[in-house]
Amino acid sequence: MSRAESQVMDGLGARQPELPASPAPAAAAGAANPVVVDRLIGDQPARWWALAGSWLAVAFSVGFGLYVNLQAQGGEATLGAALMAMIPHYLVWVLASPALYRALHMTIQGERRPYWLLALVGCSLAALAGSTLMSYLSYSLRHDLSLGLAQLMDLYVYAPVGPAFHSMNLSILALALAAFAIVRGLRLRDHALWEAAQAELRGARLEAQLAEARLQVLQSQINPHFLLNTLNAVGGLVQSGERDRAFDAIGRIGELLQIALQSGRDTGVTLGDEIGFLERYLQLCELRFGANFRYRLSVPAALCELHFPALVVQPLVENAIRHGMDPPHPLTVEVRAWREGRELVIEVEDDGRGPPAAGFELRPGHGLANVAERLQLYFGPHSSLALEPRAPRGTRARLSIG
Repeated sequence: MSRAESQVMDGLGARQPELPASPAPAAAAGAANPVVVDRLIGDQPARWWALAGSWLAVAFSVGFGLYVNLQAQGGEATLGAALMAMIPHYLVWVLASPALYRALHMTIQGERRPYWLLALVGCSLAALAGSTLMSYLSYSLRHDLSLGLAQLMDLYVYAPVGPAFHSMNLSILALALAAFAIVRGLRLRDHALWEAAQAELRGARLEAQLAEARLQVLQSQINPHFLLNTLNAVGGLVQSGERDRAFDAIGRIGELLQIALQSGRDTGVTLGDEIGFLERYLQLCELRFGANFRYRLSVPAALCELHFPALVVQPLVENAIRHGMDPPHPLTVEVRAWREGRELVIEVEDDGRGPPAAGFELRPGHGLANVAERLQLYFGPHSSLALEPRAPRGTRARLSIG
């Protein structure tokens, strides 16, 4: 093979290989942001084989094409020599691909974009320099030449071979980046499909939870014992001649039952609907306990239109009354909501006797555990329920929704 032909074979580029398939997206609960941690290889070493195989397949294709072309022109070339001219050159691109993909991905992602754009430029220059050096070393070894700067400049800088080689090398870089962008797009699509499937699954589970919650509302939150006590209080109003208050109480019981049944059928309501139901419940508690019970609601009107799972705050109030009532001391329950940055916070506080000695344990099947699980299903992992003692006495339940 002639020296010029060898130089051309060392310098020719090719179309970008078909890159490995995109990975299965991580589950929502397993990764806070799967896009940010996206890597070409990641923790799956087997992808190196697919990546190397793709690049080497292109090296073989280019080398074989060059061999056929030289044979057609009457040149002295062997297929082995053509492949050896291509393979070392493309091996550098195998090693550089993960870093190039990572830098390109983070540049598109937009976080610290100037830094990652600079990293992308640096990785690209390193890949170009590495492929040039590998091509030069391969050429020198195959032709038993001593290494030297003058020879490097003659082969890879000066015309006619130098500019042609770097033009081809830049085309490899451009096609590689385009292919990496396509891989990233496919991964984003797979991630979106995964999230949609997970959201549908969470919705189905939420529907099942709501069906159970409706039964719990009728059995525990507005149970026959509570209704009996309330009706006894209504009877006392009638006997004392306070018929207007008695009729008002009966009307509120009907409204409460109607809202509870409707909320049990709905996947979600607004926070305003939830607070409206809660206020009717608290009014009946006030009727039942008389002077031993007081309540305060503090929810800004701007938050009332937020979508919210039905019958979530009321169990916290019921828990406060059940564990906080300490006759003859009056019990005050306060419900308030506000924003902390992007987070919605709802607190239910009481000044009662406080949590039991063993504390509150969110056992599976327990009312508060169901509240916490429904929040997770409705809002995802960025939601929580916490119970803690309140100084000097009482309990605080805090819902945080990111």
